[in-house]
Amino acid sequence: MRQQDVNTALDSGADAVGFVVASPSSPRNLSLEKARKLMRAVPVFTAKVTVTSSNDSMVVRKLCRALRPDAVQLHHHNPGLIRRLRRMEPEVKFILATALRDRSSLAEAKRSSRYSDAVLADTPSVSGMGGTGKVHDWSLTARLRMEISPRPLIMAGGLTPRNVQSAILRVRPFAVDVSSGVEEQIGLKDPVKVREFIMKAKELAI
Repeated sequence: MRQQDVNTALDSGADAVGFVVASPSSPRNLSLEKARKLMRAVPVFTAKVTVTSSNDSMVVRKLCRALRPDAVQLHHHNPGLIRRLRRMEPEVKFILATALRDRSSLAEAKRSSRYSDAVLADTPSVSGMGGTGKVHDWSLTARLRMEISPRPLIMAGGLTPRNVQSAILRVRPFAVDVSSGVEEQIGLKDPVKVREFIMKAKELAI
């Protein structure tokens, strides 16, 4: 949400940075103009991810045209929506977030993997946007990773500098995603935590 936080993530070696837009229920929601300004600072070899709760294909298309992300992370989705978006924005990758509640949610996540470029496993929240800071059952995440392979699994939900290595060793995800776990308060990142999180995650990179 701030330029200094973008800079910290980039300087610390983040492979991707996400920007929440068109998500009025999220406390991290950015205006289109603010997101555009921040995303311009992201260099070409770092992925820019637009994160949204919208399930309106025309809204998502508008975001893609305005922000030119490398990927869009959708928190509300269905096969028909993704088919329409792929026709409109064939160059954009689609990361589909799924809430892991219990074993029954695995089937839903597995279905999502069939029409996604990657699946993001998160802890359920009232808003549907994650950011709860709560850890879910990692045994479910590990099982999901195996069931959707070779589709990439991105692991989110309650990750912090203290537990990210344990999470990676337990689940072996394609990538890890963090927001609240490196904040000093909602929307404001703690530069020390950001650097420590990325350093510890990359120590285990294969």
